[in-house]
Formats: sequence, structure tokens, C-alpha cells
Amino acid sequence: MQVGIVNLDKILFKSKQITPRDLEYKKLLQKGLKDTFELSCKVEDLESVVGPDELKSIIDRLNPKQYEVGENFRANFHLHTKASDGSLTPKEFLELCKEWADKVFKSGKAQDGLPPFSAAITDHDRVRSVKETIALIANEPDKYKNFKFVAGCEFMFNGYKEPYSAFEAVGLGFNPFDKSLEPMMQGFSSKNKVSDIKKVLESGEILSWAHPIVTPDKINDDFFSFLKANGVNGVEGNYQYSKWDREYINAVKPNLEKFIKKFKMFVTGGTDSHRKSIF
Repeated sequence: MQVGIVNLDKILFKSKQITPRDLEYKKLLQKGLKDTFELSCKVEDLESVVGPDELKSIIDRLNPKQYEVGENFRANFHLHTKASDGSLTPKEFLELCKEWADKVFKSGKAQDGLPPFSAAITDHDRVRSVKETIALIANEPDKYKNFKFVAGCEFMFNGYKEPYSAFEAVGLGFNPFDKSLEPMMQGFSSKNKVSDIKKVLESGEILSWAHPIVTPDKINDDFFSFLKANGVNGVEGNYQYSKWDREYINAVKPNLEKFIKKFKMFVTGGTDSHRKSIF
């Protein structure tokens, strides 16, 4: 599924190509690390942290099957750490990702035209672990050279019609140090509104409707139109949370895929892991 990528002149970065937008993103991360952790680093030290344009390219090159845990597992864009309701620390998250990313690279699969193994931390209305993870990468960039990290957050928004006005969307590829987003980062007590989506998008983020199979009553024309009208252009079309049995998922997926195609949504996926595992 194609995702529009900003058409910008490219520049070289460590013999690789990077858009000016992604370069600017990494400079913002540099400043955030300095202000938050008093950590100084070079832009090159953030090569494993995915910018907004690179993220769109990664999503464009993946198909839904590659979000499934198993031999072809290439991306996990939904999981939690201790900063919200998960069990992983940022360090534990990175070690698991590094191990799998190195395995993918050594197998030769990294040469198949697909992106390296990529993963995001998406705590509930929190970015503390995201910031700490970026700091860990900046401190040991070579250690994580085969892995791609995506800054994320699972936002709760209110504003759809009653009685089920709330819905969640996974935000990906934004600046976690952006102070304009701080009012939205109050954890489960956050009172984010649909109007706040604009703030998220202005921070460079893309939004994907989270775990649609959990709320199949929203898989309809009205809700998809609502999402598109408010800037949510993606859907977690391959949600891997183990609570849902395969028979149920297979029953819901055909209808979900129909609306994804109809509304031209891009697809993401993840395990939504709350345990000490990215799997």
C-alpha cells in the first residue's frame, strides 16, 4: 500500500541518503537530549532513530504479513514499557530488538529490499521511555546499527459520537521532546480531544487507528470517514495481541481490509505486548 513521501532533495549522511526533513528531526532530538539528559551527541549517532520521511518509506515497503511474529517478523509498532502499563525497561526493549535485528541482518534478509527490523515504544499518553531509549542509542550507536527505532505513543482521543466517543491511535515518528505535546502526556489521566490530533500531526507524527479488532462496531463507513476527516490515515491492520484467538481475527479481518482499501489507509501492526517481550 503506497504512502505519500515528501518529495525533497536528498543529501548524503554517512554515505546514505537522508531528506532535509529527517535531518532537521535528528537535530531536534539532539537538542532534546542535551536539554533533558545533558547528553551531547552527533547527528550520526542517531542514525538508528527513524525520522518522519524514513518512517513513511519503511511502512510503504512492508506488507501486513511482516508485522506477524515469526520468521518474517520485520516490524512491531505497538508495545508498552514500564512508563505506562508494560513490563519492559527501555534497556530490555533495546536488547530484545537488537538481538532480533542482528539475526535478521546476519540471515541476509536485510538484503531483500525490505527495511531492517523496526520497532516503536507506544506507551499510553507517555513518552518517558521513548526519550530514554533515544538516549541509550545515542550513547552506543554502533551497538544498534542493524535496528531502527521509531518514537511512538498510544493516544486516547475523545470526540467521536456517543456513547463510544473514545478511541485510540498509535502515533509514530514524532519528536518526543516537543514541549507543545507535554499537556497530552499525562498517562491514563489525559483528556485528549480530537482537536488535539492537529498538534500531533504538526509534530511530524503519523497516526494509525489502534487495535480495530477490539472495537469491531467502529469498522464502518461513518467511523472511517471520521478518522480521515481528522487526520488519522492509518490502521493497525495486523494486530497481534495474543488475547484474541485466530478464529475471531479471521472473522473480523475481511471487513476491516475492505474499509482499509476503500478509504486508502496505510497499514501498521504490532504485538501490543505488555510483558517482558517484544514478541
